[in-house]
Amino acid sequence: MNYDHVFPKADIISLILARFIQLRTSDSILLLHPDAEIGMPTTSCGIFSSKDILNQLNLEPFPNSLNISSNSLRSEWFEKHLAIILANNGAYISTRATFNQTSPTSGKITGSTSISGEITFNYLHNISIPESYSHSWYCKIHMNNPPPEITFFSKRSDNSFESWSKNDIIIPNTFETRIGMGSSQSPNTIDINMELAQEYLDHHLNTN
Repeated sequence: MNYDHVFPKADIISLILARFIQLRTSDSILLLHPDAEIGMPTTSCGIFSSKDILNQLNLEPFPNSLNISSNSLRSEWFEKHLAIILANNGAYISTRATFNQTSPTSGKITGSTSISGEITFNYLHNISIPESYSHSWYCKIHMNNPPPEITFFSKRSDNSFESWSKNDIIIPNTFETRIGMGSSQSPNTIDINMELAQEYLDHHLNTN
């Protein structure tokens, strides 16, 4: 089968880019993911500057599972919600999938996946994060207030905190840890991932 756009890994930036393409075109989209579930686990940041930034993706209504506040949400459920919206609007999604490119316009999908075998495509989006946004950042999801040395954090609607730092700081009552990426100044927030997706779109595709 031929697809207009193939994404070998359905990470946060690929999901955002796929949604941008879906909102601007009627092109076919195939999202592959090596894990059993999109967003589980995740390394992405759930902090954003304003709910207005999310309007660009046309994702409402938001499910309660996002625990969305004025500037933070559960990023694992955000990725899952993005995948559901994409699928409901015609995108193909296949988890537990491994992709091997065999030519500039073809490849083979293997694994315990719903879509397998040889495919062809017009665009393959194997997105690399720019080096300047590839610094390691440590995230803790916790219930206690962040210690004073943590300056990059947000409180979600379930009263949990998401804190990020360049060093692995111990925070009491932490129930989730992750290592994500960011610039020298901040982790890759939803705003930054959307900016990177838009830059990729502008550079690689003409969707106007």
